[in-house]
Amino acid sequence: MSEVKNEKILYRVKGNRCLFIVKNVWKTIWFSVGIVLSVGIGTLIAGGIARIIWNGGKMNMGVIYFGMLLIPLIITIRTLHIILLRKNQFYVITNKGISSEGGVLIRFSQTLRLNEIQSVSYTQTLIQQFLGCGNIVISSAATYRAGLVLNDVDHVREIYAAIEHNR
Repeated sequence: MSEVKNEKILYRVKGNRCLFIVKNVWKTIWFSVGIVLSVGIGTLIAGGIARIIWNGGKMNMGVIYFGMLLIPLIITIRTLHIILLRKNQFYVITNKGISSEGGVLIRFSQTLRLNEIQSVSYTQTLIQQFLGCGNIVISSAATYRAGLVLNDVDHVREIYAAIEHNR
């Protein structure tokens, strides 16, 4: 959101760090399992096909080594992507509107002006209550991108009250 001189930033927040780490470690574990299975099986199949076509019945070890190198490379790239997402995504709440900004390869910025907001609510799962964070759901009357969800925001009640007070 472009900062205007008469615009006062009330909050600039990110999602809860602990919850972000836990969710993404879980996702990365399953991503890794999927990559190991898909690339591993693909490597064995490719090695077997290469064996039949070019090596006269011997397993093509070059393809196997390539597959073994590809698995940690893909997992490392995914991990770096997650870290960059964490560093680049944040929410800005001003006295004029609320915006969500971020992205790594594709940047985005979505802004709702406070006078367009129809309703604001927040939800907290049991884990979010324990960590003191939650999701704020903001809806508007717009037909395109009619809402904004601030995920895993710390001090959810305080930020919710600030949005309610300023709209």
